[in-house]
Amino acid sequence: MSRTESATSTATESFTIVGHRGAMAHTLENTLASFRQAEETGCPELELDIRPTADDRIVVVHDATLDRLAADDSGQDLGDVSLMILDELQQVKLRDGHRLHTFEEACAATTVRLQVEIKDPAVVDLLPGFLRAHPEVESRIYLTSFSADALVRAREQVPRLRRGMIVHGLPVEEKHPGGLEQLLERTGATSLHCGRTGLTADVVAAQQAAGRSVHVWPVRSAEAMAEAVALGADGVTVDDPQAAFAWYDEALAQRG
Repeated sequence: MSRTESATSTATESFTIVGHRGAMAHTLENTLASFRQAEETGCPELELDIRPTADDRIVVVHDATLDRLAADDSGQDLGDVSLMILDELQQVKLRDGHRLHTFEEACAATTVRLQVEIKDPAVVDLLPGFLRAHPEVESRIYLTSFSADALVRAREQVPRLRRGMIVHGLPVEEKHPGGLEQLLERTGATSLHCGRTGLTADVVAAQQAAGRSVHVWPVRSAEAMAEAVALGADGVTVDDPQAAFAWYDEALAQRG
Protein backbone atom coordinates (compact mmCIF):
# COMPACT_ATOMS: atom_id res chain seq x y z
CA MET A 1 0.00 0.00 0.00
CA SER A 2 1.37 3.41 -0.88
CA ARG A 3 1.73 6.22 1.65
CA THR A 4 -0.91 8.23 -0.18
CA GLU A 5 -3.39 5.43 0.61
CA SER A 6 -2.44 5.00 4.25
CA ALA A 7 -0.60 8.08 5.50
CA THR A 8 -1.50 9.98 8.65
CA SER A 9 1.36 12.48 8.32
CA THR A 10 0.53 16.11 7.56
CA ALA A 11 3.77 16.49 5.60
CA THR A 12 2.17 16.70 2.18
CA GLU A 13 -0.29 19.32 3.45
CA SER A 14 1.97 21.81 5.21
CA PHE A 15 5.55 20.69 4.60
CA THR A 16 6.78 19.48 1.23
CA ILE A 17 8.95 16.39 1.12
CA VAL A 18 10.60 16.37 -2.29
CA GLY A 19 12.01 13.16 -3.77
CA HIS A 20 15.60 13.91 -4.82
CA ARG A 21 16.01 12.49 -8.32
CA GLY A 22 13.07 10.33 -7.31
CA ALA A 23 13.82 7.83 -4.58
CA MET A 24 17.53 7.60 -5.32
CA ALA A 25 18.40 5.84 -2.06
CA HIS A 26 16.58 2.78 -3.39
CA THR A 27 16.33 3.05 -7.19
CA LEU A 28 18.74 4.47 -9.76
CA GLU A 29 18.39 8.24 -9.81
CA ASN A 30 16.48 10.16 -12.46
CA THR A 31 14.76 7.07 -13.83
CA LEU A 32 11.04 6.51 -14.29
CA ALA A 33 11.20 3.73 -11.71
CA SER A 34 12.77 6.08 -9.18
CA PHE A 35 10.15 8.76 -9.83
CA ARG A 36 7.37 6.20 -9.57
CA GLN A 37 8.64 4.90 -6.26
CA ALA A 38 8.88 8.38 -4.76
CA GLU A 39 5.42 9.31 -5.98
CA GLU A 40 3.91 6.08 -4.63
CA THR A 41 5.57 6.77 -1.28
CA GLY A 42 3.61 10.02 -1.12
CA CYS A 43 5.96 12.75 -2.37
CA PRO A 44 3.89 15.64 -3.74
CA GLU A 45 6.96 16.87 -5.63
CA LEU A 46 9.92 15.29 -7.41
CA GLU A 47 13.29 16.83 -8.20
CA LEU A 48 15.03 15.97 -11.47
CA ASP A 49 17.89 17.30 -13.59
CA ILE A 50 17.87 18.29 -17.26
CA ARG A 51 20.49 18.70 -19.98
CA PRO A 52 20.36 19.11 -23.77
CA THR A 53 21.54 16.58 -26.34
CA ALA A 54 23.36 17.26 -29.60
CA ASP A 55 20.08 16.84 -31.50
CA ASP A 56 18.21 19.33 -29.28
CA ARG A 57 16.35 16.90 -27.07
CA ILE A 58 16.03 17.34 -23.31
CA VAL A 59 17.26 14.43 -21.21
CA VAL A 60 17.02 13.75 -17.50
CA VAL A 61 20.50 13.30 -16.06
CA HIS A 62 22.54 14.91 -13.30
CA ASP A 63 26.13 14.53 -14.49
CA ALA A 64 27.61 15.87 -17.71
CA THR A 65 28.53 12.29 -18.69
CA LEU A 66 27.04 8.84 -18.15
CA ASP A 67 30.22 7.45 -16.59
CA ARG A 68 28.85 7.21 -13.02
CA LEU A 69 25.59 5.59 -14.09
CA ALA A 70 26.85 3.20 -16.77
CA ALA A 71 26.32 -0.52 -16.23
CA ASP A 72 29.70 -1.52 -17.64
CA ASP A 73 32.79 -0.30 -19.46
CA SER A 74 30.89 0.12 -22.73
CA GLY A 75 29.18 3.16 -21.22
CA GLN A 76 32.37 4.77 -19.96
CA ASP A 77 34.34 7.62 -21.52
CA LEU A 78 31.73 8.45 -24.16
CA GLY A 79 32.00 12.16 -23.56
CA ASP A 80 29.60 14.91 -22.69
CA VAL A 81 25.87 14.21 -22.95
CA SER A 82 25.43 17.46 -24.85
CA LEU A 83 27.69 16.16 -27.64
CA MET A 84 25.71 12.95 -28.20
CA ILE A 85 22.36 12.43 -29.93
CA LEU A 86 19.43 10.91 -28.08
CA ASP A 87 19.57 7.57 -29.89
CA GLU A 88 23.21 7.12 -28.90
CA LEU A 89 22.49 8.02 -25.30
CA GLN A 90 19.55 5.68 -24.94
CA GLN A 91 21.58 2.76 -26.24
CA VAL A 92 23.91 3.08 -23.26
CA LYS A 93 23.05 0.50 -20.60
CA LEU A 94 22.75 2.03 -17.14
CA ARG A 95 22.99 0.19 -13.85
CA ASP A 96 20.23 -2.22 -12.79
CA GLY A 97 18.82 -2.47 -16.31
CA HIS A 98 17.85 1.19 -16.68
CA ARG A 99 18.39 3.61 -19.57
CA LEU A 100 18.42 7.36 -19.97
CA HIS A 101 15.02 9.05 -20.16
CA THR A 102 13.82 12.16 -21.93
CA PHE A 103 12.15 14.99 -20.07
CA GLU A 104 9.03 14.21 -22.09
CA GLU A 105 9.03 10.65 -20.72
CA ALA A 106 9.50 11.88 -17.17
CA CYS A 107 6.58 14.30 -17.47
CA ALA A 108 4.33 11.63 -18.98
CA ALA A 109 5.21 9.09 -16.28
CA THR A 110 4.51 11.40 -13.31
CA THR A 111 1.50 13.26 -11.94
CA VAL A 112 2.94 15.43 -9.15
CA ARG A 113 4.87 18.72 -9.20
CA LEU A 114 8.30 18.63 -10.80
CA GLN A 115 11.23 20.66 -9.52
CA VAL A 116 13.36 20.81 -12.67
CA GLU A 117 16.99 21.64 -12.05
CA ILE A 118 18.87 23.24 -14.95
CA LYS A 119 22.27 21.55 -15.09
CA ASP A 120 23.35 22.97 -18.45
CA PRO A 121 22.17 26.53 -19.16
CA ALA A 122 21.95 25.69 -22.87
CA VAL A 123 18.88 23.56 -22.15
CA VAL A 124 16.88 26.71 -21.36
CA ASP A 125 16.70 27.54 -25.07
CA LEU A 126 14.81 24.28 -25.66
CA LEU A 127 12.14 24.92 -23.04
CA PRO A 128 9.87 27.30 -25.03
CA GLY A 129 9.47 24.69 -27.76
CA PHE A 130 8.97 21.93 -25.21
CA LEU A 131 6.18 23.84 -23.50
CA ARG A 132 4.49 24.60 -26.81
CA ALA A 133 4.48 20.89 -27.57
CA HIS A 134 3.42 19.90 -24.04
CA PRO A 135 1.32 22.75 -22.60
CA GLU A 136 -0.37 20.38 -20.16
CA VAL A 137 2.79 20.12 -18.01
CA GLU A 138 3.43 23.83 -17.56
CA SER A 139 1.41 24.11 -14.36
CA ARG A 140 3.29 21.18 -12.80
CA ILE A 141 6.86 22.32 -13.27
CA TYR A 142 9.16 25.00 -11.93
CA LEU A 143 12.82 25.59 -12.59
CA THR A 144 15.73 25.62 -10.17
CA SER A 145 19.48 26.02 -10.59
CA PHE A 146 22.74 26.81 -8.86
CA SER A 147 23.40 29.12 -11.81
CA ALA A 148 21.95 32.61 -11.48
CA ASP A 149 22.66 33.19 -15.16
CA ALA A 150 20.61 30.12 -16.09
CA LEU A 151 17.63 31.41 -14.10
CA VAL A 152 17.92 34.88 -15.63
CA ARG A 153 17.94 33.22 -19.03
CA ALA A 154 14.87 31.21 -18.04
CA ARG A 155 13.17 34.39 -16.83
CA GLU A 156 13.58 35.76 -20.35
CA GLN A 157 12.76 32.59 -22.29
CA VAL A 158 9.93 31.06 -20.23
CA PRO A 159 8.77 33.84 -17.88
CA ARG A 160 5.59 31.99 -16.88
CA LEU A 161 7.57 29.25 -15.13
CA ARG A 162 8.38 29.82 -11.47
CA ARG A 163 12.05 29.80 -10.49
CA GLY A 164 13.99 28.73 -7.41
CA MET A 165 17.58 29.60 -6.56
CA ILE A 166 19.78 26.85 -5.11
CA VAL A 167 22.70 27.73 -2.83
CA HIS A 168 25.01 25.49 -0.84
CA GLY A 169 24.59 27.62 2.27
CA LEU A 170 24.78 31.13 3.66
CA PRO A 171 26.23 33.67 3.29
CA VAL A 172 26.44 33.78 -0.52
CA GLU A 173 28.69 36.83 -1.01
CA GLU A 174 31.77 34.84 -2.02
CA LYS A 175 30.01 33.64 -5.17
CA HIS A 176 27.37 36.37 -5.40
CA PRO A 177 28.92 39.67 -4.20
CA GLY A 178 25.60 41.49 -4.18
CA GLY A 179 24.26 39.24 -1.45
CA LEU A 180 21.23 37.02 -1.09
CA GLU A 181 18.48 39.57 -1.68
CA GLN A 182 20.08 40.91 -4.84
CA LEU A 183 20.55 37.35 -6.08
CA LEU A 184 16.91 36.45 -5.52
CA GLU A 185 15.68 39.68 -7.04
CA ARG A 186 17.89 39.28 -10.10
CA THR A 187 16.69 35.76 -10.80
CA GLY A 188 13.08 36.46 -9.91
CA ALA A 189 13.16 33.46 -7.61
CA THR A 190 10.04 32.62 -5.66
CA SER A 191 11.84 29.97 -3.63
CA LEU A 192 15.20 29.58 -1.94
CA HIS A 193 16.72 26.09 -1.83
CA CYS A 194 19.45 26.27 0.76
CA GLY A 195 21.96 23.95 2.36
CA ARG A 196 21.82 23.92 6.14
CA THR A 197 25.08 25.85 6.65
CA GLY A 198 24.30 29.36 7.88
CA LEU A 199 20.54 29.01 7.50
CA THR A 200 18.65 30.38 10.51
CA ALA A 201 15.04 30.70 11.56
CA ASP A 202 15.31 34.47 11.09
CA VAL A 203 16.46 34.05 7.49
CA VAL A 204 13.62 31.62 6.81
CA ALA A 205 11.06 33.98 8.34
CA ALA A 206 12.39 36.95 6.37
CA GLN A 207 12.17 35.07 3.08
CA GLN A 208 8.67 33.88 3.85
CA ALA A 209 7.66 37.44 4.72
CA ALA A 210 8.98 38.47 1.30
CA GLY A 211 6.69 35.89 -0.33
CA ARG A 212 9.27 33.19 -0.96
CA SER A 213 9.31 29.61 0.25
CA VAL A 214 12.45 28.09 1.79
CA HIS A 215 13.50 24.50 1.20
CA VAL A 216 16.37 22.74 2.97
CA TRP A 217 18.66 20.25 1.25
CA PRO A 218 19.93 17.64 1.55
CA VAL A 219 18.08 15.97 4.41
CA ARG A 220 19.48 12.50 5.00
CA SER A 221 18.83 11.89 8.69
CA ALA A 222 16.25 12.34 11.41
CA GLU A 223 18.46 15.03 12.96
CA ALA A 224 18.58 17.03 9.74
CA MET A 225 14.82 16.76 9.39
CA ALA A 226 14.28 17.98 12.95
CA GLU A 227 16.55 20.93 12.24
CA ALA A 228 14.62 21.85 9.08
CA VAL A 229 11.33 21.69 10.96
CA ALA A 230 12.72 23.80 13.79
CA LEU A 231 13.88 26.42 11.28
CA GLY A 232 10.31 26.76 10.02
CA ALA A 233 11.23 25.65 6.49
CA ASP A 234 8.54 24.95 3.92
CA GLY A 235 10.05 21.66 2.84
CA VAL A 236 13.08 19.46 2.31
CA THR A 237 14.74 17.48 -0.46
CA VAL A 238 15.45 13.84 0.43
CA ASP A 239 17.09 10.77 -1.07
CA ASP A 240 14.88 8.36 0.88
CA PRO A 241 11.25 9.54 0.89
CA GLN A 242 9.92 6.66 2.96
CA ALA A 243 12.38 7.33 5.77
CA ALA A 244 11.82 11.07 5.45
CA PHE A 245 8.10 10.84 6.15
CA ALA A 246 8.88 8.89 9.34
CA TRP A 247 11.52 11.47 10.32
CA TYR A 248 9.01 14.25 9.81
CA ASP A 249 6.40 12.57 12.01
CA GLU A 250 9.09 12.02 14.65
CA ALA A 251 10.16 15.68 14.49
CA LEU A 252 6.57 16.83 15.01
CA ALA A 253 6.10 14.45 17.93
CA GLN A 254 9.27 15.74 19.61
CA ARG A 255 8.02 19.31 19.28
CA GLY A 256 4.80 18.31 21.03
